[in-house]
Amino acid sequence: MEKTLMDLYQKGTAAFNEHRYDEARENFDQLVKEGGQFADVFNMVGVIAFVQNDYEKAKKGFRRALEINPNYTEASLNLSIVLNDTGEYPEGEKAFDKASKSASVDKGSVDPFIKGRIANLHFELAEIYHGLGLYDDALKEYNTATKLRAAFPDVLTRLGVLYRDMGQHDAAVGEFEKVLEESPAYSPAQVQLGISWYGQGEIEKALTNWKAVLARDPDDAKANMYIRLAEKGLG
Repeated sequence: MEKTLMDLYQKGTAAFNEHRYDEARENFDQLVKEGGQFADVFNMVGVIAFVQNDYEKAKKGFRRALEINPNYTEASLNLSIVLNDTGEYPEGEKAFDKASKSASVDKGSVDPFIKGRIANLHFELAEIYHGLGLYDDALKEYNTATKLRAAFPDVLTRLGVLYRDMGQHDAAVGEFEKVLEESPAYSPAQVQLGISWYGQGEIEKALTNWKAVLARDPDDAKANMYIRLAEKGLG
């Protein structure tokens, strides 16, 4: 990936994670214009559009993410939410079914700061492989990053998402629970844990996790989206 694309990707993702959606959208739009075609970027573009009530753009973003990576569980689930909200129930049900079915480094004595820098490089490479659907390569890079900075919840959370996308539900849940055991207030892991339970039909377990996220941050866009979907399913 060219430096410009990487910069746009990192800036856009950071803005997205901090709910600065206009800034995130600007970076992602420029990244796509420069030729960047990454499934997770289009998924985030879809989430931003959904939050801003632009459902057509949201559907376009999620569908493009799935064109790039047909096994992208979160994008399938997000698409099902939008389709249900726009009354397209048969297609929404198909998207949900798809989401449900998708469902050795020697540390030596290297300086911790250097280890962290190296781990970040492996993590970034893993994210790229993951977005491209190259799961075996992504798993190798996530595991390398984990060995170098095992205590960091973002790496373990993304590793859990990868396991889910590979169809390994128990391994995914295990990673998310490991994160929450060490960092109980780390919302991204709890949101993803809810997605994994929802994909297995465990609606109440999913709701419990998403509501816990909202108790800490009522503006969390993903938790709000998923609670709407779950409660609609229970109605």
